[in-house]
Formats: sequence, C-alpha cells, structure tokens
Amino acid sequence: MSEQKTESFEEKMNKLDSIVKELENDDVSLEKSLELYKKGVELSRECEKILKDAELKVETLNKDGNDE
Repeated sequence: MSEQKTESFEEKMNKLDSIVKELENDDVSLEKSLELYKKGVELSRECEKILKDAELKVETLNKDGNDE
C-alpha cells in the first residue's frame, strides 16, 4: 500500500503557476491544453478550499480572543 502525501498550499500554487506558464506556450496542443486547464481548475478549487478553511480558523481565533 502506498502512502499518499498531502500537498501543501504552496506546492499546489507552484503547480498551478507551472500550468499557467505551459498554457502560455504556443506549442501546446489543444488536447494537452484541455488536460492542463482541467488540472488547473482542480488545483484552483483545492487552493480556494484551503484558503477558506484558513480564513475560518483565523475568524475563530479572533472571536475566541475577543471573548476573553
């Protein structure tokens, strides 16, 4: 059984940046462009979820700090 490592936000953003750079290349085929676009959308959604979770944690911490 293989152990799956969870990628950090920064790793996901770096992959997303690489995808954008590759898509900007004029030599990428339509099929490859669609594949990269799909992966980019998935990564974007994952990053958005991570950011929303972090925002909720910060709001909770701020609320707890104001209650003291």
